[in-house]
Amino acid sequence: MAQLQKKVRFGKYMGLGAAVASAVFLFNPDIALIDILPDFIGYLLLTLSLRFARDLSPHFENAWKRFRLLTLVTVAKFIALFWVMGVLTNALEKPTMLLLLSFVFSILELIWGIPAWFSLTEGLILHAQTAGGEYPLLERGAKSYRPGKNVSVSFRNTTVFFMIAKAFFANISEFSALSEHSYDDKAFNWYRFIGLYRILAVFIGAVIGVIWLVCALRFFIGIIKDEKLIESAKHKYEAQVLPNTGLFIRRDISFLLTVLCAAALLSADFYIDKVNFIPDTLSAILWAWTFIKLKPYYAKYKIGLTITGVYGVLTVVGAIMSGNFVSGAWVEKTWANREVFIEFITMYPVRVAEAVFFFITVLLALNGVRAVIDGHCGYIPSTMSEEYRSSRLAAIRKEVCAKVWLCLAIAAITAAVSGLYEFILSLDLFISPIWWIISFVASLAFFASAVYMMSAVNEEVESRYMLD
Repeated sequence: MAQLQKKVRFGKYMGLGAAVASAVFLFNPDIALIDILPDFIGYLLLTLSLRFARDLSPHFENAWKRFRLLTLVTVAKFIALFWVMGVLTNALEKPTMLLLLSFVFSILELIWGIPAWFSLTEGLILHAQTAGGEYPLLERGAKSYRPGKNVSVSFRNTTVFFMIAKAFFANISEFSALSEHSYDDKAFNWYRFIGLYRILAVFIGAVIGVIWLVCALRFFIGIIKDEKLIESAKHKYEAQVLPNTGLFIRRDISFLLTVLCAAALLSADFYIDKVNFIPDTLSAILWAWTFIKLKPYYAKYKIGLTITGVYGVLTVVGAIMSGNFVSGAWVEKTWANREVFIEFITMYPVRVAEAVFFFITVLLALNGVRAVIDGHCGYIPSTMSEEYRSSRLAAIRKEVCAKVWLCLAIAAITAAVSGLYEFILSLDLFISPIWWIISFVASLAFFASAVYMMSAVNEEVESRYMLD
């Protein structure tokens, strides 16, 4: 318990300094899905800047949740760009798909972004009024307070205008793609001038973005320089939040399980031209992080780290050898050509070892989750008899552990299907061309089971510490 509390470090500005850097990643105009300074970094910095403040006010918590959601949305937007440019091969479909995805992501950013900025500024105003602070209440250009006309409201209104303008200029040029698909042969193709439209849109968007950047930097720097606001926030956090040890345990376990689920998701094999598009090394890194987070709960976390390290090395070696084999050799001739066969039996044991160590890694990680369940799941009122409490806790933990066993069983299937990939390809069966789909579906099932397990564990941990 104390170990979790020791991890809380305010820093000089209670984490709010990250908000200053976030503005640098958000001000630049987009060209459809193209974002030179990725917005997800800006939203991630805003999320991190509110990691302490979210416990001080429902407004801050709401802003934190929405900025976190926007981080995920903009990560998906970033990935979508690579899919459109790299995977989508039909040149006629690309402009339309670019318009569609850009428009959808822009709408999502407005839906969650505008309320997030409203919540953030309202939280600052409320905190300054109730706990202490000066800058959020200052009238713009003055040193007195006038209701509804302070720098916080001014910045919020500027930000709303900026977000709408950014979305508008990111998409307006792309609508010319619709003229390419007209059924009227005499219709003019406006998409021929897409380059000119984009340059004009970027120029106007950059001017608006720079104006917003100046306003944002001035606002956030004013906030972190308000010593009264920062000190009052620290004092309120120490007095009202730090004593709540159950809160930190719930969050630590929730974050641990989130990392585990992310590792499960990145373990998916998505093959393009017989090469895995999602490197398993990324999954190995997250599995290692999972074991690091398991340290307070699982005595054998070091063994897990060691196994994960071996698995990580195998993912690198296996990816190189598999890539060389499927690209440089005629896979279907593996059993008829001696040279190809020798290359196959040199490569394939590494891939099998990779699958085996993947399963062992998951096994140890899920054993760690079982340790979390045994130590932190289930709540039975102390007024009940000891016999009833023991039997009821055992029943609750058994029910939650059933989700762990389900996850482990699907992990075993995933490891087996993934390990058979090159072997199935070499047999040149009717199922060989679609085996990667089977592998991918198994990986998604593993991820789904991990999320299902995480939900059950979090629910019981929440029940255990809900009164703390």
